[in-house]
Amino acid sequence: MRHEVNRRQALRGAVAAATGVAAAGVLPAGVAQAAGTAGTSADLVIHNGRVLVMDGKNRVAEALAVRGGRVVAVGRARDVRRLVGRRTQVLDAAGGTVLPGINDSHLHLNSFALAMPPFTYDVDTATIEDLVTVVRTATQAAPAPGTWIRGRGWNDNRLPRAPRRTDLDAVSGDHPVVLTDFSFHAMAVNSAALRLAGITRDTVAPTGGVIERDADGEPTGVLRETAQALVRAVVPAFTRDEVSRAIDSGIGLLHAQGITSLTDPGIDLATLAIYAEKARAGSLDVRLNTLLSGGTAPQQVRDILGAYRPLKGVDARTLRVAGVKIFADGIPTAARTAWMHEPYLDGTNGGLVIEGATHAEQLANLHEMIRMVVRAGFQVGTHATGDATSDAVVDGYLKAMGTNWRRIDLRHYVIHGDFTPRATLRTMARHDIGANMNATIKYLLGRTLDPVIGPARTDYEFPYRSALDMGVRVSSSSDAPVTYPNWLQGVMAAVLREGMFGGIAGEAERITVPEALATYTRTPAWQDKANSWKGTLAEGMAADVCVVGGDVLGVDPHELIDLPITTTIVGGRVVYERTASATATAAAAAAKASGNERGHSCLQDGKCCCRLTEEMRAGQV
Repeated sequence: MRHEVNRRQALRGAVAAATGVAAAGVLPAGVAQAAGTAGTSADLVIHNGRVLVMDGKNRVAEALAVRGGRVVAVGRARDVRRLVGRRTQVLDAAGGTVLPGINDSHLHLNSFALAMPPFTYDVDTATIEDLVTVVRTATQAAPAPGTWIRGRGWNDNRLPRAPRRTDLDAVSGDHPVVLTDFSFHAMAVNSAALRLAGITRDTVAPTGGVIERDADGEPTGVLRETAQALVRAVVPAFTRDEVSRAIDSGIGLLHAQGITSLTDPGIDLATLAIYAEKARAGSLDVRLNTLLSGGTAPQQVRDILGAYRPLKGVDARTLRVAGVKIFADGIPTAARTAWMHEPYLDGTNGGLVIEGATHAEQLANLHEMIRMVVRAGFQVGTHATGDATSDAVVDGYLKAMGTNWRRIDLRHYVIHGDFTPRATLRTMARHDIGANMNATIKYLLGRTLDPVIGPARTDYEFPYRSALDMGVRVSSSSDAPVTYPNWLQGVMAAVLREGMFGGIAGEAERITVPEALATYTRTPAWQDKANSWKGTLAEGMAADVCVVGGDVLGVDPHELIDLPITTTIVGGRVVYERTASATATAAAAAAKASGNERGHSCLQDGKCCCRLTEEMRAGQV
């Protein structure tokens, strides 16, 4: 089911009359007129669509008007028509759905485009032989001896095993090779890279890391979790210009998905400086909320807090530093690096990746990291996928928040929270601790975790229904580039709980389409502490708009993924319109980088994009 949107027209004329939206639920006549200033025309009017206000009242309108970057009227078409003047742009939604701009609340913008060609070779292959062929081609095209070869996307659940140094050595010569899996929780390197990093049979992996070894005790070249830092330290970083160009490219791809806001979690100060430069120049065409990288150790938190200086000359509605991201554990796939209360089916429990010689020391360090961030007046977002980790993180939040948490209102949240226990969800709701879940990852994994954690936990993973019923504020995000930022796929997955490869994984955790839409609009605005001015299309709110070419509420949920984004508006300005060329560009990028299958494979390897920021800035994809 596809609908083409007409090109916007800078025309004088009337807005079309009623669009066929049923009278029930449509905003009453007079709302639009009352919201506008008498005698003042709108800058932009959107009509002939189903406007979902998303303000929590299930309001539906026929048209909306924008002036000065804000929504000034939303209601019946005949009322909004009165605000059309000679210079008003009139946009025909062609019967589609008009939504608040999408807020992807956990997306690694500074790394999103760097994970694609031309910056990085795609090594998402079905066989080791095919992967080796890619590396051979890359070495032959290298501009000089000793040039690093970077790739990403391999998946040892798709491959018979992870690629090893012996595979890569045969074709790489004197070129060091670093191939990051799609989720950025593992890498495969050749012998040249191991030598440069000083990794030998005697090297001890850092806390939370794994250096895989062969039967003779020699490193195979596969490094997982924190062990990747040993190689990361010697990989040349992408240049500032490369990062800047990738950011611009990434924003363009996000516009094609209707995304107007995002949170980039775990950035360094150099990346923040690039964002600030673009914001001051007026070239950051997205609302960017950020979390600084707090890493996995107390000293890392001290360092980032000590070095950070508040931004000057930057509109906080364009670029804002909200807080600090802490990385507490791995992920609960075949890698088994998430910390679980009950063992995986192989008898292991995973663990924290926080610095510490003992489990008790790791817990103490985690809570100290949280306390330092809260004391500095920042929001904390903590990567926690295992249920034991979610419990530990929420416990740390409660200890740090104290008794005045409502007044201070920092809005801490659990990132991912795959298996957060119901009792912990209740505690989160009582203390207004949010959850940031990943429906698109659920779609990729489906029932593939049954052999790892068993059917019951596979069903429960990403407990949307339980969390919402208990009153937790749940946001959804792509964790791009782990999954491509296709929020319509996320809505579909949250509603159906169907996996990419078939099967239903958790029917009891299904939610409705309106509930899923809220997790991509209104609730992320709360997470950003911006719900007073964005996240809905109510009068007075920011005119950030996503127009979808179809009836999002009425279509079969299976067809949501096929609906096109036709127009994206940021602050009342059209930044994307669906044309043949724009559609082709967006589709090509999605095909190259999205890798739904590739995302599935990498996640199964034990990786997700929470490792992405540091790896990308080190140039190691």
